[in-house]
Amino acid sequence: MAACKDAKTGENPRTVIRGCDSQSVGIHWFRISILFQYLNAVRSYCEIYFGSSSVDDYAYNSFDARYLFTNGVSLSYDSSLDKTNSIHGGYVSLDIPGNVLDGMKPDDMRMFFFGLRKYGVKSTRTDAYLDDYQNIIKLSELRKIVEKYDFSGFRKGQSTRVFKEGRLVHDEVVFGNRGKNGSGKYLRVYDKNLESKGGKNCVRCEIEFTKEHAEKAFDLLSQTGSVESLAALCAELVVGTINFVHRTSEKNIGRLKVYKFWERIKKNLGSVVIRIPVKHSTIKTMFKFIENQAIRTLAVLRGTFISDVDYLNWQFVRLTEADLCLSPYQRNLIKEHRRSTRFSDGLIFDDERC
Repeated sequence: MAACKDAKTGENPRTVIRGCDSQSVGIHWFRISILFQYLNAVRSYCEIYFGSSSVDDYAYNSFDARYLFTNGVSLSYDSSLDKTNSIHGGYVSLDIPGNVLDGMKPDDMRMFFFGLRKYGVKSTRTDAYLDDYQNIIKLSELRKIVEKYDFSGFRKGQSTRVFKEGRLVHDEVVFGNRGKNGSGKYLRVYDKNLESKGGKNCVRCEIEFTKEHAEKAFDLLSQTGSVESLAALCAELVVGTINFVHRTSEKNIGRLKVYKFWERIKKNLGSVVIRIPVKHSTIKTMFKFIENQAIRTLAVLRGTFISDVDYLNWQFVRLTEADLCLSPYQRNLIKEHRRSTRFSDGLIFDDERC
């Protein structure tokens, strides 16, 4: 589907035109978690849109089985409820790849997303894209922008160009990080013409939402009232993740001048910014992190010291150094809970204030 600007008026009518050679938008990948109790109901629901399914022993993300639909959609699950609860928190996973989403009618996609809401789903990955056929976005300009750090919305940007036998075969600029250390959004801007071997002559901006960002994106996408609003929202989600500005000594990003090419894109398609509240650690989550993740590392390090005295001295020095680098929030936590934590019979007590 494509959200296009009217060629005569110059205004963006927020409409959907299939096969438009202007800017086209869509959803490229979709993964959701569903409570195990709805497995059969969701399978039946998906068969309405994707056809029949059969059991397949191959599955993603440590599941041990899946229902595989004829078009490549997969519904992964565990054959044991105990394993479902212990490893996957009681959830199964539905994966819809980009080629399936590209082939769906826009109105079917909108209704499919809306219908999933009744199963209490939560999205763990939602990818949206914007294809620029007008060459407004130039990768050569983006590479210079990354060098000057003239962007906001991400902490990191880098460019990659791959040559094979002297010929350029891959050209992209990426922003953010994937995985558990990422923020939950990862933007790729790449030459789709090279990637598709001449199939699509455009530059693609593709945003990958995970974590809370994926949940927020799906919540918005699944409540659109028309195909037009779904297409517009796809574009706005991509554009809203980043801004390209001429940085100066001015600290307020909103006062900086936006690059002309990005101003044009935003005027054509608009933008929606997904904001996730910052989660501050509590005393309870800090103890949980140490006991569940860091404790084994500390045990290994202790075993490398000549004696426990050396280990405790090392730990004391490092903790003293860390005291100097605490944030105001961390210092307030210490003040609030100072000398209130007790350890007895292998358990930690904190006056019920943890």
